Amino acid sequence: MTNADHAFRTYLVECYAPGIDQATVEADAARARDAAMNLRAGGGSIEYLGAWLVAADEVVFHSFRADGPDLVRDASTSAALAFERIVESVGIGR
Repeated sequence: MTNADHAFRTYLVECYAPGIDQATVEADAARARDAAMNLRAGGGSIEYLGAWLVAADEVVFHSFRADGPDLVRDASTSAALAFERIVESVGIGR
């Protein structure tokens, strides 16, 4: 990203998927990373940070750094993530 990291916010994309497994999350993450790169190539300020699978709760959290939630929504939709909501997040202890 061209601006200082503190100029951007981080967002979690919450996805609930019964029976989700690591291979599916890895494929979803690759699409999300590609979608973010495509938006960035078009001038958007967005970066895909990774995913966290909480298999016991059948939930996946995809994380993005961006200058607004609309870019995160665009990337998530483009990546065909079946998400419930997008929430701003704050990293602690990084």
